[in-house]
Amino acid sequence: AKRSSRWLVMALTILSAMALFGVPSYAQPTRIRISAPLGIGYSVDWVTVNYRDAGGHNQQIRRESNIDLGESADFTVPDGATNIVLEAKPLLSLSNTRIFNSLSLASGRDHCFELSGLVNRPRYTRVTCGWVPGGAVSVYDNTLGRNVGLKRMMVKVKDRSGISTIGTTYTDDNGRFSLNRSVTGPVRYELVFQDEAGLKVKWGANSHAQSADFDASEGPLRHTFREASEHDWYWATIYNACQFYKDYARQDGLPFKSDAQICGYYEDGTSTTPMTGIQDVILRVYRRSSEDIFWIVMHELSHVVHAQVDRTAYASFVGSWGLANSLRAAYGESWACGPQAIYTKRRYHPSSDELASYQNQLLSLYTYAERRASGEHLYIRPIVEDLMDNHNQRDTDNGYPLDRVSGYTLRQIAQALRGAHDLDDWKDNLMEVSNPTRNYLAEYFNQYFEDRATRTASNTVIRIKAVAGIGYTVDWINVSYTDSSGQTQHIRRNENLSLGQEATITVPEGATNIRLEAKPLASLRNTRVFNSLSLTGGQSHCFHLKGTVNSPRYERVDCGS
Repeated sequence: AKRSSRWLVMALTILSAMALFGVPSYAQPTRIRISAPLGIGYSVDWVTVNYRDAGGHNQQIRRESNIDLGESADFTVPDGATNIVLEAKPLLSLSNTRIFNSLSLASGRDHCFELSGLVNRPRYTRVTCGWVPGGAVSVYDNTLGRNVGLKRMMVKVKDRSGISTIGTTYTDDNGRFSLNRSVTGPVRYELVFQDEAGLKVKWGANSHAQSADFDASEGPLRHTFREASEHDWYWATIYNACQFYKDYARQDGLPFKSDAQICGYYEDGTSTTPMTGIQDVILRVYRRSSEDIFWIVMHELSHVVHAQVDRTAYASFVGSWGLANSLRAAYGESWACGPQAIYTKRRYHPSSDELASYQNQLLSLYTYAERRASGEHLYIRPIVEDLMDNHNQRDTDNGYPLDRVSGYTLRQIAQALRGAHDLDDWKDNLMEVSNPTRNYLAEYFNQYFEDRATRTASNTVIRIKAVAGIGYTVDWINVSYTDSSGQTQHIRRNENLSLGQEATITVPEGATNIRLEAKPLASLRNTRVFNSLSLTGGQSHCFHLKGTVNSPRYERVDCGS
């Protein structure tokens, strides 16, 4: 009685721990094996297993035939059963003699017993039913140069033939796994690129996830997907990138579709995120490096976040692709470039500043009024990082973006996508977030558009001084602008601006899209002073030149009265 009571307490403790710590339960049969070894002095008269089925009805399995010495008997309780109670009686024992004393059994597990004792004092001992399938699976990362455990991947353990599934489990964050039951004999492992939440990595529009099968064996599985098996390596690399994105999104408070359907093709091309439910993400990143695949996955899964924040607004973004003048496409792509860069740095360059990917890029790379969907200008890559960091690139180089905005979180930036249908809506939503630098948002966003200068009835005056001692003379100065009738015009000064001299250029009233450029005399052919600096119309702009002949710089100065 003490022994059976102790087993009951242990079973209840294990079940309580499973509930407390969230150990997943799987709908699996409960298997029972009772062995009567030679020499115990009695056979078993009958065995009963009482349980409540999945429909809530009481059921019983009863064996009337004897279990003789040296024999074993097996019983299988169906999936979903609860309140499982085991009992048996020795043959020729007193009428009230019982072996198990109504022993309660945990469902979905294997229970094996070896009988002992005497005919009227029977006893039992729990024994190991067999061996427990388990192991570790990983994928070779050709950027890091090492194996990386496959996170939270489905593992099916099947019988020797591969027809029947014995049980299902999932790897941990390091790629290790163990089935919650023991087996006898060889098994087949099937690794499925799917997690417990339902995220699947699959080929095309298939309903099922890709998987890899292995020959029957009696022992743990230890397998690494390598490039030599290029298809399986491809799926494993994509799958793990998705799991890293889930981790990072959780850390940053970003909403994510837990059961996203990630579709891949054996080709290299443009990846998209249509969010159809059957094909949420379509990847064409075949035969790229681990980091390159990760980079694209981070971008496309950031579109998934956008769709989770506001599905209607995301549909507006998707519908804007291909339009000639598309602020809508620009805001969706610019958002996705943020987590793409941040998370790739976090994964592959953890010792570097994850907000510094675009700090050394010229403003002119992203300045383009129409934002054509077919061009690079659609992707204003620095926006998300610039909203977060406290680094003003303009302090480093006058050709870099002016960034006096800082302190936004990735979650705040993502949530500002709600209700936004273009860059201006996104900016306006960010203005609603409490942030001491939000008054600089308009200044920051507007610098990416040549046509954002306000029309004015005043002339624009530009003064440039070649300060003595800078080491170069100015070869030429050019000012381009759009006049009040919409025509493109140029003012060009071809005479040298020598050391100590000042040049004044006046742009007529009503001008917009004013851009300033100059070249040092005797500099390399592509050297420029201002890097197509955009100027606000109707104001005075004064500059002192600095630097050297092939590294010229400028500083804005007060124009005075």
